Amino acid sequence: METQKIKKVNPLYLLGNIFIPIMAIVLGIVLVVVIPPLHENSGIGSIVITVIFFGSVIWWAIGIGKMYEKKRDAKLKELDGQGFVRNHTFNADGCTVAVDMVHGNIAIVFKWNPSQCFVVPANRVSKMWVDDGKTPMGGTSRVSFLFIVDDTKIRVNTFTSNKIWNMKSNYVLEALSKADMMIEALKKAYAAAQGNAGANMQ
Repeated sequence: METQKIKKVNPLYLLGNIFIPIMAIVLGIVLVVVIPPLHENSGIGSIVITVIFFGSVIWWAIGIGKMYEKKRDAKLKELDGQGFVRNHTFNADGCTVAVDMVHGNIAIVFKWNPSQCFVVPANRVSKMWVDDGKTPMGGTSRVSFLFIVDDTKIRVNTFTSNKIWNMKSNYVLEALSKADMMIEALKKAYAAAQGNAGANMQ
């Protein structure tokens, strides 16, 4: 568990996932040009480039997400072994938030920094709220809950779409219900952390 300042993105991890597949494609093209058997046999050269290209696309489309899930699950299992009580865990597209209402702690694993799990006392949260994403036209394409820890705003999506949905849609209502549930969990964890802090001062 990491207790230092929350860091949403590991720049090296992010850049590695973006540029290493690109470098693999470039390297494949260079090899086809430089190595005589590949250069002279256009069929083999095309196969090499195609395999590398589609391998990179699959990594971007699926591999990054699978890697995040594997690292996240390992971190959550480690948390369980350390006595963190996961009363509520929410897996979103950009991060995972686990709330321990017993000890008053919040654990966060970010997609672009999955090697670290940040655990903070819930009373370090200065604000928490639900954003229904309602547009001037009356619908929404995103519902989320947000909280601020040490001046770092963390948004956790419970619903996203590439189109606008009616606010009374079952998808939106379910997303709002999930967001409300997580905010209530955060509030209970906050109260537990405040109680623990008061007990430690006595």
